[in-house]
Amino acid sequence: MENGTYGNKVNMLIDSPKNCGSISTDELKELEADLFIHTYGSEEIGEKVTLQWAIDSSDDAILLARFTHFGNPAGIAANDMAALLCRNKTVDKAAEITYKGLEYFLRDNPSTPALPEEESYVITLALDAIKEASKAYYQAEEKTEAERTLPCQDSPMSIAAIKETIKLHDLQSIDAVTHYTKAGLYDTACIAPDRLHEMRTHYLSDILKETREEIEEEKRAKMAPLDTPFREMDTAQKIVAINQVIDESIRQFLIMDGGDMEILDIKENGAQIDVYIRYLGACSGCASSSTGTLFAIESTLKEKIDDQIRVLPI
Repeated sequence: MENGTYGNKVNMLIDSPKNCGSISTDELKELEADLFIHTYGSEEIGEKVTLQWAIDSSDDAILLARFTHFGNPAGIAANDMAALLCRNKTVDKAAEITYKGLEYFLRDNPSTPALPEEESYVITLALDAIKEASKAYYQAEEKTEAERTLPCQDSPMSIAAIKETIKLHDLQSIDAVTHYTKAGLYDTACIAPDRLHEMRTHYLSDILKETREEIEEEKRAKMAPLDTPFREMDTAQKIVAINQVIDESIRQFLIMDGGDMEILDIKENGAQIDVYIRYLGACSGCASSSTGTLFAIESTLKEKIDDQIRVLPI
């Protein structure tokens, strides 16, 4: 794809990335930081990114993030913005950067997607690289087979990562899986068994089918509490029901601004239902947490659950 078909911000980051390159010894000394390097993917696969982080070992904070990239040019933009978002986060918090958050920061305007759908995978791969780097930094437990196995030769994503992406975006088709993971874009033999190709152990068609079954089972489990009228639920069921609405309608916007929220308790107060919440991250000190944000949360819960709900931040 030609650079001109991207938005201005993506083009600017492709042409003039701010965080591309290596961290120098002088920078490490000035920051009094340790260098951590992690390589994700390979040139043989067609997608490779090497992350370099200057880390304060006292609290695992990423003080400076740089990268080198081989692959789709849009990946330069995604990794450059990801490096910026990693800065001043701890390694584990960097691994929690969301697809919606990164994609949002690559947009020219809030209503226009940053990339064409068929190139969504560049954002997914940038985030998967950070997650894999975080696991390597913390020397996580030995990976499962699903976490080790790459089903396709054109994507650095494991079976486990592909399944997570299918669930995150509620993907319904092989084409959609390819758009978000790059798996099967060139290595079409990994899509489904075919007489023309050597048989493989893992296929995208099976991974998609299995994951869709898991999604439907999870939906049934989530919907179970909602079969009971809200006021007849116990406190645990009410929290599940409210969290479901928050996840669907509110949480992504809080996370984009560097915050979040949690439900502490639910109590009936006469006709009213008081929902006690606590803001997390940037939301805890935001001026709108007691005005606009609070109104949005309360209005959504009133509309979708019970019109007598009152939200009380603690």
